[in-house]
Amino acid sequence: MLQYKMKRLWDKYSNIGAREEFTSDTRSKIRISNQLSIVTSLLAVLYFLYVAFTMPQRDFETERIFLFFHLGIALYCIPVLLLNKHGFYILARLFIIVTVSLLNTVNSFFLEQPFRTELYYFVTAAFIFVVFNDWRVILPLYFSQVVLFYIAASNIIHKTPSIASAADGLEFRTFIYFSTLFATLFFLRKETNRYKRKAEQQTIQLSQERDDMEKLNFTKDKIFSIISHDLRNPIGSLKSMLELLKNEHISPEEFKKISIDLNKQVGQLHVSLDEMLTWSKAQLHGINPEPELTLLRPLVQKISTVSKMAARNKKIILTTSISGKTEVFCDPNMLTSVISNLFSNAIKFTSKGGAISLFTEVKNGHVKICIEDTGVGISKENLNKILSKDIHHTTLGTNNEKGTGLGLIMSREFVEKNNGIFSINSKEGQGSIFTIQLPSHN
Repeated sequence: MLQYKMKRLWDKYSNIGAREEFTSDTRSKIRISNQLSIVTSLLAVLYFLYVAFTMPQRDFETERIFLFFHLGIALYCIPVLLLNKHGFYILARLFIIVTVSLLNTVNSFFLEQPFRTELYYFVTAAFIFVVFNDWRVILPLYFSQVVLFYIAASNIIHKTPSIASAADGLEFRTFIYFSTLFATLFFLRKETNRYKRKAEQQTIQLSQERDDMEKLNFTKDKIFSIISHDLRNPIGSLKSMLELLKNEHISPEEFKKISIDLNKQVGQLHVSLDEMLTWSKAQLHGINPEPELTLLRPLVQKISTVSKMAARNKKIILTTSISGKTEVFCDPNMLTSVISNLFSNAIKFTSKGGAISLFTEVKNGHVKICIEDTGVGISKENLNKILSKDIHHTTLGTNNEKGTGLGLIMSREFVEKNNGIFSINSKEGQGSIFTIQLPSHN
């Protein structure tokens, strides 16, 4: 129980200022600052108590400055934690470096026993390497520790005649000490960053693989749902009619009358299968657009010629208004699929005697292709369902036409793949406007 409480307390103070929105590297540096200040403070307190109460035989005058030095270090975790808590992360790190360096240097001038605090310069130098990324910050701060160590060591040697010979070659030894430490920290940092980059790449790869797997599962579920709900019934109806005809339960004349409806169902089935196969291919294998400057008018005329035949069956007037010079930069095959789907969708949800119009607007290097109908419109709730990849939603047309629920999803995906914007403006009972915005040049 005590161990659990201590761990919670340690985690609480270690994570002061380490916000969730920060990168793992930034949070790690903040935690290291907190942890170093806490550990150093605790060790300083323990040493102060050890010297003050368990070693009374030692000369208090000699140890007094050293004791107060440790007592000062024991308190410096408080400003570090406060600075990190209020978002002054760089100041917290600089405070640790400056405070420890200053206390080390001051004590080296007062202690009569050599090399009691000089090792802290090496710890501070290592800390600089860990908590900073910018070499413009690391190198000056690191070099400051080298200079301070040399000054402190020179002072100690000067004040201690018994080790006067240590002055010979002090510059060289200082250079060797800190160069070795620098090289060690540099290669450790390099290897750490290499493994970190490798881990990040693996994380990205795993995330991509997970997304791909979810995408494949969704595609599979959607295809099975469409086959079981939207394609099975028309095929079942056709099979039943053929069995009735085969068993002579209906006459050829009756079958001829029924075949008009069957022909419509088979036509809808063909469109549904085409939509499903195109969408499935895009999801499973990916379709990369091959954009080119495309004259819009002849492309739309070719599509409208086919769509007008379906519109006439419902006495719907379908018109297009496009300037002969209007060009868009996109994959023409994808755009053909999108406009065909939107025409088919508009016809499906427009009642007899209605109207569908396609018109364009050129503005700021983009072409807006608008398809407006006088159909039943779409409620806000259904609009969100229609464009959702997670919900399989279909609605019967005004003549009970069925669909796959993929047309608008596929249209939006194809438009976005061509650096375009797909939008729908619709009100229930007032018709809809489908807008495709594409670049007019590369």
